[in-house]
Amino acid sequence: MLPSLNGGGAERAAVHILNHLPADRWDRSMFLFSKTGPYLDELGPSIALASGSGGGRLAQWQSLRAYVRRTRPQIVVSFLSYFSVLTAVRAAAVGARVVFNQQTPMSAFLEDGDYPWRRGWRRAVFNQATRTGYAAADLIVTTSKGVADDLVAAFGVRRDRIAVVPNPVDVEAVTRAAAQPIDPEYQSRWTHPVIVAAGRLAEAKNYPLLIDAIAELRKQVDVRLFILGTGELEPAIRERIRERGLEASIILCGFQKNPWKYIAKADVFALSSRYEGFGNVLIEAMACGVPVVATKSAGTTDIIRHGVDGLLVDRHDSSSLSRALATLIADPNALTRMSAAAVQGAERFALPRIAQLYDETLMGALA
Repeated sequence: MLPSLNGGGAERAAVHILNHLPADRWDRSMFLFSKTGPYLDELGPSIALASGSGGGRLAQWQSLRAYVRRTRPQIVVSFLSYFSVLTAVRAAAVGARVVFNQQTPMSAFLEDGDYPWRRGWRRAVFNQATRTGYAAADLIVTTSKGVADDLVAAFGVRRDRIAVVPNPVDVEAVTRAAAQPIDPEYQSRWTHPVIVAAGRLAEAKNYPLLIDAIAELRKQVDVRLFILGTGELEPAIRERIRERGLEASIILCGFQKNPWKYIAKADVFALSSRYEGFGNVLIEAMACGVPVVATKSAGTTDIIRHGVDGLLVDRHDSSSLSRALATLIADPNALTRMSAAAVQGAERFALPRIAQLYDETLMGALA
């Protein structure tokens, strides 16, 4: 169950997981509050797709409850909208197990300026609702050990109610897409060394930090940064680039249906997020054979093997990030070695392996 198939990692992961659970063991369906989003076309034909009847939150909740009563599933996995799903399934009273898929460290989410929960009474309500709701779920699947640790430490979730299963990445599809050429409008500006970053232009991704790091790095080397993505902070990010005098060196490419063809032709992939619950894009970059440099957070430490297939930056400041990027760019041997290791590392998260882990985890929840 999801609100829609718009957006990022959770939606893509849900589609991949459903598509690849064994069809001989699972009857698979997906319920959306709103039948929209770019991943609709990727949902397999054997997946039963249903959606709400529109209207406000109460109408959506009632649609989900009615759907659960009609179809009587044994297990419902909620990707987002956890409390609506939990209460609707319990109200349907069909005995279904409820599993939350938790992609984000909740403590970091509460500090995110994009959301209203971090202030005043809203934070207190959110904290209590989280404690109550997560205690009532049958299982919480987290995408990283850091996300699990945060739920235990900050919200009192029992460790034995949590399973850590990373998001899957379709490594074969990424590799095929990465072979395509980049668009001609960017080809003339693609002068090495090149750094690529990708993700929503939002506070959590902390692009101002990356821009400041590039400003420092360019004192040593004539580097280019290409940023793939759109978001509400695009005007502010463009202004930051202008203030630093980097209009010729940092190129905003907007949304790219195939970001991997850009990532694969970079020297380094950079991620400057304030926090990540996982970081699918890091694995996708690794699958493209590109070493990664990322700020350290709950999710990135489960992906990057520091010094093997990338570098983790402990301090979230521009000097530390700039030094890490400079270290890789200045060492062709390290780039070659880490590139090979990155391809190997991405296989740990390949779709068939993670689908099998989900199969085992969900069967365990039923047992």
